Amino acid sequence: MVRAGVLACLLTAAGAGATDSPWPMFRHDLKHTGRTTYTGPDTAALLWTYQTGDGVASSPTIGPNGTIYIGSGWLWSGATDSSLYALNPDGSLKWKYTAVDGVFSSPTIGADGTIYFTCIGGYAYALHDSVTYAKLHWQSGSSGPFLLSSPIVGPAGHVYFGSPDLNFYVVDSGDGQLVWKYRTNWCIISSPALIEDETIYVGSKDHHLYAFRNDLQGPLWGFPTGTFYDGHLVDASPAVGTDGTIYVGSDQYGAFGKPPVPVDTSFWAVNPDGSRKWALSIGNGVESSPALGADGTIYFGSYDSCFYAVADSGTYGLVKWKFQTGGVVDGSPTIDDEGIIYFGSRDSTIYAMRPDGTVKWSYRTGGGIESSPTIDNDGRLYIGSFDGKVYCLGTGAPDMAVVAIDLPETVQAGIGYVPAAQVRNLRNHPQDLSLACIIEDSAATVYVDTIDVVNFPADTTAIRTFALWTVGPDAGVEYTVTVAVVLPTDKHPYNNEKSVVVTSEAGAFLCGDANQDGKVNIGDAVFIIGYVFRGGPPPAPLQAADVNHDGKINIGDAVYLIGYIFRTGPAPNCPQRMI
Repeated sequence: MVRAGVLACLLTAAGAGATDSPWPMFRHDLKHTGRTTYTGPDTAALLWTYQTGDGVASSPTIGPNGTIYIGSGWLWSGATDSSLYALNPDGSLKWKYTAVDGVFSSPTIGADGTIYFTCIGGYAYALHDSVTYAKLHWQSGSSGPFLLSSPIVGPAGHVYFGSPDLNFYVVDSGDGQLVWKYRTNWCIISSPALIEDETIYVGSKDHHLYAFRNDLQGPLWGFPTGTFYDGHLVDASPAVGTDGTIYVGSDQYGAFGKPPVPVDTSFWAVNPDGSRKWALSIGNGVESSPALGADGTIYFGSYDSCFYAVADSGTYGLVKWKFQTGGVVDGSPTIDDEGIIYFGSRDSTIYAMRPDGTVKWSYRTGGGIESSPTIDNDGRLYIGSFDGKVYCLGTGAPDMAVVAIDLPETVQAGIGYVPAAQVRNLRNHPQDLSLACIIEDSAATVYVDTIDVVNFPADTTAIRTFALWTVGPDAGVEYTVTVAVVLPTDKHPYNNEKSVVVTSEAGAFLCGDANQDGKVNIGDAVFIIGYVFRGGPPPAPLQAADVNHDGKINIGDAVYLIGYIFRTGPAPNCPQRMI
């Protein structure tokens, strides 16, 4: 169909040059907010699964072209798969790369598309995606077994990650060579977060949250969460709030082979200078890394099988609500642009929660979940499970919606009409977009117009009008009128088109009857004023409102019509065609 080709061209032009990844690293961004500007699935509809060779604890990341990267092999010994997978958006295998041991960590994607990850065997890798295979860029020497920390890449070109050999590593992203390292007092499985001045925050099993600086090649400070064997181990990854507060959990496990120790306090808010802001007693350990809502709400899971929403009052943490699942929640949550929170539980279930703590939907997988969900720019959610599968859930809600097209069902041959559309922004932030209107008869496209809309207000419905369309000279012709939303940063299938069919007929129109009620009265003048000041739909046909015959529709026509209605002016004098 011609319309499909026209829309494809418009979409291609709008998306040209977009290279940013919708989810380039563990926890989405360097501050580890876990929050995206895209919207997740509106319902839990399974689009596809991909079966790997072992449990999937790794969290997926997404390349600029939509490729999904995720590791497999989660056992600390005896992993039956040790691959980093590259999957196409349709769930087919693009390639896989075999590492020395299982890939528990989540990959990160550099600005040039290089993929960085670590494996349980203690090695760090940098790969290039060569479309049909992975090309090794570099591989580090082993830092010892059980390397679980997910790396990040800073603006200075350094790769940061922790290691079970007790060291925090900083290596060059170009060649993998050591820049500096710092030895803590126990192993590091926490994944680092980083802020604008390249201060790095990371936890250690030595019961400290650390702030590292490149210029110091070591810690700026270390915040203690307890004593060595009391269970306050910082395995979770920190998240940084808008005011610089660092949020992190601590978990209850002691040394290997020792029983868990009770934990009195397991969630912390730390000031940027390393002082304690507040601490919250959950009653059990927190290995889940927090996600930060747009309103500042902090979301995380716990070993007590509950999921928490906590408010930062400035001096203490206040539990807004908690939700009981059927298993430990040690995976980390994701927040979409509508504020919906997504997370997995060891009860094998993916949950979507509203900000008020009610369940929007849930989906049961075939195994427990430690992987964290990610969301792409088409509204699809990806997550791994211990059943060895990568899951893709789809059918997200639209970002913009064409609510209605304002044209009469019957149009008059040879007469001009102004197509208009009621458009709604379904998001909680303003958006820039384009609107395309395409009109076709059975043989060809007879009309195309595109308008750009800047800063369309949040949660608003408004009318947008297109250029004049003059109907063809023949009666009895059916025209398909389509209005489509084109968003430069979003390929969402629900962004959104609506079509109506109108039929041409021969005949005259009532001059001055702008609102098409069959009469000429003050309502028509009000209708014209509403149209002129963009408060209402256009007259149909347009000629019916050009009562002063000047070829334009403006406030002069409303004044002219009022004069006629109150018997002080001449009768309406409409043209048969608009120029």
